[in-house]
Amino acid sequence: MGARDKGRYVEVALNIPVFREFTYSIPEELQGRLALGSQVTVWFHGRRTKGFVVRFLEHTDVPKERIRGILAFDPHLPPLPPRLLLFAKRLAETYACSWGAALEAALPGSLKRKNVRTVQGVDLVMTQDEALELSEELEEKREKQARILRHLLELCPPVPLRTLLQRCGVSKSPVDTLVRQGVLKMVRLPLEDEFLEQSKREVAPRHELSEAQERAVDKVLASVACGENRTFLLHGVTGSGKTEVYLRILEEVREKGRGAIILVPEISLTPQTCGRFLSRFPDVAVLHSSLTDATRARQWLRVARGDARIVVGARSALFAPVKDLGLIVVDEEHESSFKQQQVPRYHAREMAVLRGELENAVVVLGSATPSLESWQRAQDGFYELVELPKRVGGGRMPRVLVEDMRREKPYKGRPPVISKRLEILMSERLRVREQVLLFLNRRGYSPVLFCNLCGETLQCPNCEVSMTWHSARGRLVCHYCMREMRHPDVCPTCKASRPVTLGAGTERVEDWVRRRFPEAVVARMDSDTMARREMYEKVLGAFRERQIDILIGTQMIAKGLDFPDVTLVGVVAADVGLFQPDFRASERTFQLLAQVAGRAGRGEKEGLVLFQTMNPASPAIEKASRMDYRGFVEEERTHRRMLFYPPFSRLVRIIVESLDAQEGRKRIDALTGELRALQPSEDFDVLGPAVAPLARIRNRYRFHSLVKCRTQESFVEIRRRLAPFEAKKTRKLRFLIDVDPVSML
Repeated sequence: MGARDKGRYVEVALNIPVFREFTYSIPEELQGRLALGSQVTVWFHGRRTKGFVVRFLEHTDVPKERIRGILAFDPHLPPLPPRLLLFAKRLAETYACSWGAALEAALPGSLKRKNVRTVQGVDLVMTQDEALELSEELEEKREKQARILRHLLELCPPVPLRTLLQRCGVSKSPVDTLVRQGVLKMVRLPLEDEFLEQSKREVAPRHELSEAQERAVDKVLASVACGENRTFLLHGVTGSGKTEVYLRILEEVREKGRGAIILVPEISLTPQTCGRFLSRFPDVAVLHSSLTDATRARQWLRVARGDARIVVGARSALFAPVKDLGLIVVDEEHESSFKQQQVPRYHAREMAVLRGELENAVVVLGSATPSLESWQRAQDGFYELVELPKRVGGGRMPRVLVEDMRREKPYKGRPPVISKRLEILMSERLRVREQVLLFLNRRGYSPVLFCNLCGETLQCPNCEVSMTWHSARGRLVCHYCMREMRHPDVCPTCKASRPVTLGAGTERVEDWVRRRFPEAVVARMDSDTMARREMYEKVLGAFRERQIDILIGTQMIAKGLDFPDVTLVGVVAADVGLFQPDFRASERTFQLLAQVAGRAGRGEKEGLVLFQTMNPASPAIEKASRMDYRGFVEEERTHRRMLFYPPFSRLVRIIVESLDAQEGRKRIDALTGELRALQPSEDFDVLGPAVAPLARIRNRYRFHSLVKCRTQESFVEIRRRLAPFEAKKTRKLRFLIDVDPVSML
């Protein structure tokens, strides 16, 4: 529990873009009941809002007539621990947000509501046929309402409201309209906790460690034994038994009575990882955004009360109030999904190291393809490098083939989706009842609808991006604003011909596979088919039990999955993402290819991987085909050092979004000019301003600048200067300050 109040006043941190705390008085009825970290309700600028007690005061310089009293607090909600308060403060300082915003991320929002045993849902009042007919009628004039009806039918009503809104990319307003019109009705859906039951199917039987695993465990346990904070970079090839190393370390940590946080990058990996830890430890809690609000609240309370001492989850699990935290594991530490894209824009990997320092805990960063930032810190001695160079159990790394698709014979005048060699290899594997993974990091049927006559592509009216054709849905979809359109009969520009599809997504690959191998059982895993939480477990469970022959998917199948009967992995387009306007494009391509290749041959049978590419000479593809991480990282580090990009600098990206293009350009020009005027030395470089690669999203024009800080002092100064700008946002204009950005789009 936090320290009980010792004063007449408190300072409260609010979730607002203002970099200060506010003083309130403690009413007589609350004297002696508050603690540091208590969530309280206060009055601020004409409305009730919630904040966190961060300091007690006996006296204050604020005039008494300006001080309001605390309105209320929930005595049943445990206060945040003092070390978690300090952690949130340091995070806020690093990522240029308010202390209150960082603390808000530490507490599930559903804890504000009491006794939530159900979730709000949406159901149809009319029949499904009537709803489908109505959605077609609403297509032109009420596009958002039509979209809601189509997605509701796809998800099989009743559906949790939050799931429906996330899938459609809309606010609740069009749902309310359909409710008023008698088309939909709001319902309460029973709470589902079956994710833990599904997780229990996963087991991690204790087995004898390899020599490399023993060395890794012993190195980390030496720090655990003397209770020191140290960060280890566990570089282990795919299939080298990193999870078993985590489990053995955790055994010793729990033996000493300390707790642990295990971070995984994908929600789809959480049940599998959770199951492995549950099979060894009884006190595991799960925290990630895909859980219902009430389930997440109950899991958090288990941790806060000390009923669960091990937390498994995605990046937000880093804030879990684990008592006496002794170990933090960041699995697949290189993953960009560990970076939060909304305030607070923290990177979970970097903050895991910070929380380890504050809690005096051991931190283990694990990956087969570590980020350049982590690798450089290991080379510089800040992290201790521990390596697992071979697969466990005598398993061999898969053989990798590279197929140059420029030489592939066109099919009906277009490049084929699947090469002849990959088709033959798939036939051979299916003949002997082995499983196949097909990977393509692009969803939908086709990413572009293209006019052969005028050369125009169909773009979203709200965003300057091409709309993706989803054949099963029969709609063009913008993957940024979620707007949908019908396939036009003629090109909107030249009115002379019907646009045709160009390129392939997972839906098109699935269509090809089903037509070519009608006898095979095929499944697809992407955000279109995995819209509901239980779908992950269902498909992965069926694949594990060999009820599925061919699994097609995006990056959610590229990491962490361990299926011994997968002997063939086909990467349909190895160069997707290679030429994005981002200095990390080559690194991400290498990491993704190496990770997905590692899904093959994890059992006794030899694995084979085939990369289909138009760019076989690319260093990322060539090095990934040889599983040559060190070769790739040395070449990439040379380029980064020359240009002073991370890991040889720290970045701060400034983005201005405006409904008015001229106003947006004016603001970014002025802000960039101010930064250049500060520059007294070579401590930092200012690049830009420029139009952002994604120049318009949701009708907001986007401009950006980039600051490369070569010293920690310049990084702190730039961060301090830019922090107040995010508070200046209006409906028409907003500033986004992204510290340590992982995307340049």
